Amino acid sequence: MIGQTVTHYRILDKLGEGGMGVVYRAEDTRLGRPVAVKFLSDDLATDPQALERFGREARAASSINHPHICAVYDVGQHGDRPFLVMELLEGQTLRHALAGRPLPVDRLLELAIQIADALDAAHGAGLVHRDIKTANIFLTVRGQVKVLDFGLAKQRSGLGAGANSETELAGPAGHHTMTGQTMGTLGYMSPEQARGDTLDGRSDLFSVGVVLYQMATGREPFAGRTQALVLDGILHATPAPPSAINPDVPVELDRIVGKLLEKDREYRYQTASELRTDLKRLRRESGSSETVAIRSSGPSSGRSAATGSGTGTATAPPAGPAARRPRALWAAAAAFAVVALAAAGYQVFGPAGRSIDSVAVLPFVSSDASADTEYLSDGVAETLINGLAQLPGLRVAARSLAFRYKGGNVDPQQAGRDLNVTAVVTGRISTRGDRLVIQADLMNVADGSQIWGGQYNRPMTDLLAVQEEIAAEILSMMRPQLSGEDRQRAIRHDTDDVEAYRLYLQGRYAWNTGTIEGYQNAIGFFQRAIQTDGQYALAYAGLADSYLMLGSYWVEAIPQAKAAAEQALALDPDLAEAHVALGHIKLWLEWDWTGAEAEFLKGIALAPRSALAHNQYAMYLAVLGRVPEALAEVRSARELEPLSPIVNADLGLILLFAGELEEAIDQFGRTRELDSNSVAAHQGLGIAYSLAGRHEEAIDVLQRALVLSQNSPVILGHLGAAHARQGDSTSAERILADLEALSERAYVPATSFAVIHVALGRRSTALDWLERAYEERDFALPRLAVAPWFAPVADDARARRLLDRIGLSR
Repeated sequence: MIGQTVTHYRILDKLGEGGMGVVYRAEDTRLGRPVAVKFLSDDLATDPQALERFGREARAASSINHPHICAVYDVGQHGDRPFLVMELLEGQTLRHALAGRPLPVDRLLELAIQIADALDAAHGAGLVHRDIKTANIFLTVRGQVKVLDFGLAKQRSGLGAGANSETELAGPAGHHTMTGQTMGTLGYMSPEQARGDTLDGRSDLFSVGVVLYQMATGREPFAGRTQALVLDGILHATPAPPSAINPDVPVELDRIVGKLLEKDREYRYQTASELRTDLKRLRRESGSSETVAIRSSGPSSGRSAATGSGTGTATAPPAGPAARRPRALWAAAAAFAVVALAAAGYQVFGPAGRSIDSVAVLPFVSSDASADTEYLSDGVAETLINGLAQLPGLRVAARSLAFRYKGGNVDPQQAGRDLNVTAVVTGRISTRGDRLVIQADLMNVADGSQIWGGQYNRPMTDLLAVQEEIAAEILSMMRPQLSGEDRQRAIRHDTDDVEAYRLYLQGRYAWNTGTIEGYQNAIGFFQRAIQTDGQYALAYAGLADSYLMLGSYWVEAIPQAKAAAEQALALDPDLAEAHVALGHIKLWLEWDWTGAEAEFLKGIALAPRSALAHNQYAMYLAVLGRVPEALAEVRSARELEPLSPIVNADLGLILLFAGELEEAIDQFGRTRELDSNSVAAHQGLGIAYSLAGRHEEAIDVLQRALVLSQNSPVILGHLGAAHARQGDSTSAERILADLEALSERAYVPATSFAVIHVALGRRSTALDWLERAYEERDFALPRLAVAPWFAPVADDARARRLLDRIGLSR
């Protein structure tokens, strides 16, 4: 059929196949819209009962125009096979979405209201559905309910026991169709339907009660090992109230479900409108009015709903919901869940049935109004990225690449193509008091279909335990043969204190801003995390990182980094971040070249995908004059984090050391485009402009860097040098005086004075300051042999003696 045109419908691809027919995606060539075309199966095309049911579905659904009922547009005949033309839907059935898990109450209420609204319209048109079940309730990617499959619907006036000719029996294990006296699905039937009595709309409402029970508890109210036991439960048993299974269920919802499941229909809700009113009242009282989509649960997602019930409509692959902006801490649990599957024993499969070999985690969208929580989901997204990166054979898109989609209306399928990955993780998060509601899904980039989706409603205090549990499940599904050591590295967490973890995430969020204020704030958050949990090694490593980055502009922070890094390693000798921080300290503070290299290599061995580790090692290689190796290493770091302002700025700096002035200017310019507030990008660009003789531009950019750095003496020195190269000795002298004044209240590195005197041509004075820099163990002195701003004096005998003394003889 694919590629054929049936009347004016061009068949594009097959979406699914069930007991009644085959469903295709097609294009209506007259109206230019996508549709679903369902053909009755060949073996049923001559079956009078099947033909009647097929036609009944068309007549029933087409008689109702309602936003929560799947629309039938047309009917036709192709050869001997009748077909229906229906609305093309994106999403998955409620049956697949639940996968044995309860829904958050707010989500349940929103969906239940829509179901009641659809039935109110159907009953108002004189139709009784007779097969309401989770497999016939479709959830679009926008969170809208669509009631499917009116193939069993009957006008009320024509109903009777003798009119029924088919039964679709569904016990706990699944759906089975067989000949019988009543039509419907066992487990969802009303007592009167099970007895073969005449039906009215109240029978559908009993079935809605079964559906709501499953939505509230994840369980069937009338489960049994045999069909006879299920039937006995429907006729005689009263299930436990939902709140006895799920304590989050409010008492009023217990009452609503209990009234729906009354055996005697005279005591049941009498109309869907009455039910809808009670649901809306409960939603208002609980403060919940959000509509949230429910994703699929299992490898069949994105396929036709016809495969579940035999006569449903078709599902198209999601066409690109907007990329989500994260705002809540507790997204960690969902972030790890997004690629877990509902059943064990197989790997997740992507396009053409091949195992997923690459994934991108896009920022989640948050329904919370407060921007103050944004750091939380940013941090846990990093945790997910870092955890997944431990899986052998799985390429994970770098944080800097994935986070460029933050805050924009981005099509995740297109983002996946841009990032050249097999699958993309997206999600939505919201908080309700002390609970978190998370929806997340995994998309197949090749065709936009949904591989998996899940929902979680957990207390926030359970975050770490839930995160580890879900991470372990992910690993068993995606890489079942993973070694115990690799598994432990991927799912580890470094604290059992949720508050300490929250503070750590705040610190990392502040650190990632790349600003002086950000580093200062990060220090405060990491210190508070350590006060909360004194054994939190990762928080000590974060504190060391923050002191080191701040120390690039305010040097007095560097010595404090050493104590933090050493404490981190005392707590966790295998913490890669701490080894990298200690290598940084040995490089710039202690001039211990052998020790620094050992720490960097240890960090890289422990975390080979750490861009920071490769980047810091590149700076080490550059200082030792191994510039070609340094360029290769920093480019490796950039491959891991292509959009990191820190890595890109350091690439520009090493290009300066390599004598590639114009290439360095281009690189700093690109870095500034990545982050208009990057201090390092502005500083490097200003220096490069000055060395290239572009003096006015240099001064403008360095003044901006000075503002961004909160008047760092390091940048002030380079600004004075830029004035000197311009020939403006007056301004250079004024900045020397400013540095002298600043030194009365804060530490000013001697190299800040030296760089100005070098630019003024005062060779001897500059060397005096460089010798003072040696006495002070100035962090910038190791750059003497490679930094172009020191080039005019680097060949002086005094300079060579300084290099000998610090072990950097060339």
